[in-house]
Amino acid sequence: MHTLDRQTLRKIQILELLCLDELVRICEKNNIKYFLIGGTLIGTVRNKGFIPWDDDIDIGMSRQDFDRFIEICKRELNTEKFFLQTPQSEKGNADFEIARIRLNGTHFKEHHRRNLNLHDGFFIEILPYDDLPENDKKAKKYYFKFKYLKRIVGIRMGYRYQLGKVYKRILFYIITFFSKIIPLKILYNKAVNYHKQYENTNSSKVFLLGGAYNYKKESHLRSSIEEFTQLEFEGKMYPVPKNYDAFLKEEYGDYLTPPPPEKQINGCLVDDVDFGPYEDYINKMMKSSTDC
Repeated sequence: MHTLDRQTLRKIQILELLCLDELVRICEKNNIKYFLIGGTLIGTVRNKGFIPWDDDIDIGMSRQDFDRFIEICKRELNTEKFFLQTPQSEKGNADFEIARIRLNGTHFKEHHRRNLNLHDGFFIEILPYDDLPENDKKAKKYYFKFKYLKRIVGIRMGYRYQLGKVYKRILFYIITFFSKIIPLKILYNKAVNYHKQYENTNSSKVFLLGGAYNYKKESHLRSSIEEFTQLEFEGKMYPVPKNYDAFLKEEYGDYLTPPPPEKQINGCLVDDVDFGPYEDYINKMMKSSTDC
């Protein structure tokens, strides 16, 4: 188990751009709206590329476009090079709220997934924006219920989460133990269909059920994911929310100021990184970037 140094991160980033190219190809061919979000959007605005210590690419879609994308990938994804990972693609996948395009022939074994027999190639994440209950109490309950449901199911399937303080870990594992009176299949089906509770309610706000932060930071006006502009990311132009400054401030506050140097680190713990047949490609791309 180890963290990732900057050189390794850059190699990973170069290969993730291949996954992004495949997503763009499919989306543009089928008129599917997508846009950069999260750390990828911050890097776009701040660096015109990756945040140097970031290890993935975050793509947002409306739930409607997300569902279309998943269906279209079944027939149009280049499966010789890529794999579409969803909760239904493999037994034991507890990432109920997102999809990933993974690069075949590579390995990125995250420590908390070490016991799982899942495709572990380098990836980009596609996250759908779902309707959020208008009532704040309902929204809070909706978010936290899913958060704990996902982890309970994940632990029972073999995930090993970092749960913070000791008392929180003890409490959570006690809850997980008693959850065994409910068949795993029932809990799994509840988690994978959780987002449908408020589907098509046309609420004024949408949010990322699979976001890294709480429902307040991850929620935005519906209009914010309906209008776009173009910004440069790693030498190419991509769609981003039209009012991206407000969009990012809602989630991160002062996102333009980088964290202090001691916090400019990648927190992902990995057991194995393997670039497979792409070493020569990576070296070529890294050399061309330094020659420019």
